Amino acid sequence: MRPTLLLACALLACLVVGPLCAAETSSPIAIELVPGAGQWEVRYVLPAPTRELRFVRVDAKGNRAASWTPVDPAFAVKLEGGEEVVRRTDGAAFDHAAFRMAPLYTQLEKDYAPFSPFGDGGMLVHTGRFHACPGSCVGGESFRVSLQPPAGAHAILHGQVMASVGFDDRDSGTNLYVGRALPVATPDVVAVIDPTFPPDTRARLESLLPRLMAFYGRELGALESRPMLFASRDENHPGGGYGYQGGTLPGQVFMHFYGRHEAFGTAEFARRVDWFFAHEAAHMYQRIAPLADEGDSWIHEGGADALAAVALQALGVVDRDAVQARLQASADSCASGTARQPLKQVHSNGSFDAVYACGFVLQMAVDAAARRAGDGSCGLACVWREFQAEVAAGKPWNSDTFIAVVAKRSDRGTAEFLRRVVNDVAAQPGQQLREGLAQAGWSLPPPAK
Repeated sequence: MRPTLLLACALLACLVVGPLCAAETSSPIAIELVPGAGQWEVRYVLPAPTRELRFVRVDAKGNRAASWTPVDPAFAVKLEGGEEVVRRTDGAAFDHAAFRMAPLYTQLEKDYAPFSPFGDGGMLVHTGRFHACPGSCVGGESFRVSLQPPAGAHAILHGQVMASVGFDDRDSGTNLYVGRALPVATPDVVAVIDPTFPPDTRARLESLLPRLMAFYGRELGALESRPMLFASRDENHPGGGYGYQGGTLPGQVFMHFYGRHEAFGTAEFARRVDWFFAHEAAHMYQRIAPLADEGDSWIHEGGADALAAVALQALGVVDRDAVQARLQASADSCASGTARQPLKQVHSNGSFDAVYACGFVLQMAVDAAARRAGDGSCGLACVWREFQAEVAAGKPWNSDTFIAVVAKRSDRGTAEFLRRVVNDVAAQPGQQLREGLAQAGWSLPPPAK
């Protein structure tokens, strides 16, 4: 997922999250989250009367409208023109509103779930899902979020255990934990892992994440503060089915497992989880800039997968054969996704899988070519460091800037390979990918007939 940092106004929290404390607005919208066993409640208090509330994170399928029940029947959430709107049924202005909802995990398209239950009764809450503005949101709004945990529980915000929370939130929001679990801190990460995970799974997560963070910090520069990991498990997911989903918010990596299936206990699934966390952790160190063109998403999405491959090999978690197998599958997926249009355009018809697959193929080629062009030690991470420096100096975060850096760090042939896949339609995309990979240092067999 791709789905800035929130801030806390206590002095200690300001020292932790730094510059954001200066960004507070004079009249933030108050959002109180009220936990309950079977129902949670969200209460809005506005600085001035309004006739409607609209949400920052748009949900064209109307999940809020379908699952939020107004405390006062004079209110309603309705889906209008692909956007959810809160209004009074009589059309009158209001300065407060409240709704109840079941705290269940919901898999949302291109967004993060508001609730991720833990198996021991804890809850991870994505605050950004509750951000709403009078009229419409224009960006930069401040939301005063508060929550009082139930008796015997506490909250965890920015790695700090708190009896209650009240903080200024903005942009994408944050993940807020409510429950009895305590964070496990290392020099590289603060982790909140569901106590109901099997011991071997917990041990694997607690071991891998600090090593990943330390590796990325060495290769791409340390983060300003220790990132957080949240891993939750809900075997009793009431919606049926099973799966896992997660992503990143500023300074946070999170993953939720829901339902039951024997696959969750296999070594193959454990390897997939390793790769997932390595991918999502890489996103934090990429320091992604706003995109002018969604067609450039292959840079960070495929790049996170490629950086994950580099990191997991360096840490001895996967071997070259495992990377080769993933590379072959990705090359096939990329060829299929770019058969009728170049990579730069595949997002326009919903072929976002090709963004990941092609981006992974291209940047694994870059890693091999950059190592071959140097002394063998300076691969993809060196390209990323220089790309980040170019963006920091004022260059746009786009394909042209990235490919120009590749030309300097590897060779012009690899850069031209990237340019063709990104911008041109190939007569035989699969053949083009295999030839480009072979030129960079990876050899894939021809597709099976």
